[in-house]
Amino acid sequence: MFLIRTAFWLTLVILLLPANKGEQIQILGTAEAAIQDVRTFCVRNPEVCEKSKTAFYGFSEKAQFGAKMLMSFIDDKARGASEQETASNPDERKSLFGRETRGTLTDDDLQPNWFSADRKSGV
Repeated sequence: MFLIRTAFWLTLVILLLPANKGEQIQILGTAEAAIQDVRTFCVRNPEVCEKSKTAFYGFSEKAQFGAKMLMSFIDDKARGASEQETASNPDERKSLFGRETRGTLTDDDLQPNWFSADRKSGV
């Protein structure tokens, strides 16, 4: 499905590309004029740019406040969950992969099985 969509969009882009040199120059000139128009927008409309800056500043302040509030909420939930885990069973620990261990290994299980080099296997 991905290949079909990609082929469709590539075909569409190729169909929209100009074929001769005259069309290419005309499209390039139009693109340059559009870029110049965007660059000089604030020179021609200073009030709009000032209002936009004010609105963007207010939006960024709200976004920062929302992000701080979300991080505080997540921290509180994580802190509460970790406090519950330690209070419920002090033997439980988080493993490297985030799974809980229950302390089910005995002392014999924890001892490594070392063999000397001169010992033959199976004896």
